[in-house]
Amino acid sequence: MATVDDKSPPPEKLHAKQGSTRRAVLPAVALALSAPMRCLAQAGAKPEKLRPQPGDRLVFAFGPREGEPLQSEELTLGAAPVAALPKDPDTGVVRNGSRLNRVMVMRLDPATLSEKTARGAADGIVAYSAICPHTGCDVEGWNEETHRLVCPCHESEFEVSDGARVLTGPAPKPLAMLPLEIADGELHVARGFTRKIGFQRQ
Repeated sequence: MATVDDKSPPPEKLHAKQGSTRRAVLPAVALALSAPMRCLAQAGAKPEKLRPQPGDRLVFAFGPREGEPLQSEELTLGAAPVAALPKDPDTGVVRNGSRLNRVMVMRLDPATLSEKTARGAADGIVAYSAICPHTGCDVEGWNEETHRLVCPCHESEFEVSDGARVLTGPAPKPLAMLPLEIADGELHVARGFTRKIGFQRQ
């Protein structure tokens, strides 16, 4: 008479099946464990180093009004850009722990904006990363005649009315845009940067 043990698969088949099961389960376990780790890494990051978050206010990055909210009415059409940083409205933390968070803010004529640029603008006001994608210099120059941002290191020029595309110079890609919105006269971050911040290593 056959017993229950007689119906069990041979040891070599049993081991093969277990090995196959382990191979199928391990990637799923690794994926499940990696998600919490990514969350912990984000949660453990210092708030001043976090990239701009939706709802953050823009504040003056330098000068006598450093840290104060940037009002939309303070930006004059065609005037030189203002350097700004995002600030958490709940904690009051200015995200100045990374220079990659600095943006240049300016008011342009809404009628001159490309369709793509208009989607990230607020009443003609646009904000772009102040970090040149070429070698990481601060993009703080301004051509008053053409209304273009200029990198002083290698003279790359960016067309701010059209997504900060590169017009001249060695910069390999446009500046990242930071979409904005206006609430109670103050400039707020609508969404994160439109592209990766940083520069191309030589």
